[in-house]
Amino acid sequence: SAEICQSFTGVIQSLFLGTPASFEAAVEPFNPDADMKAAATQLKTLVDLLPKNTKDSILKLTDKIAKSPLCA
Repeated sequence: SAEICQSFTGVIQSLFLGTPASFEAAVEPFNPDADMKAAATQLKTLVDLLPKNTKDSILKLTDKIAKSPLCA
């Protein structure tokens, strides 16, 4: 069965629920280059504009996908 990297799960959680600083800290262990950091910052800025219920639904979908037999 496929396992999701816990660090990746933490990055996704931080993207949708965390602060910009916590998201940056979650990404940092992966040693992103300057372009990757800029893109991640831009992504976080855009995600933060989404309504809470939309972010919650995306997280539920992500969890459903990860637990799906299609990922086993």
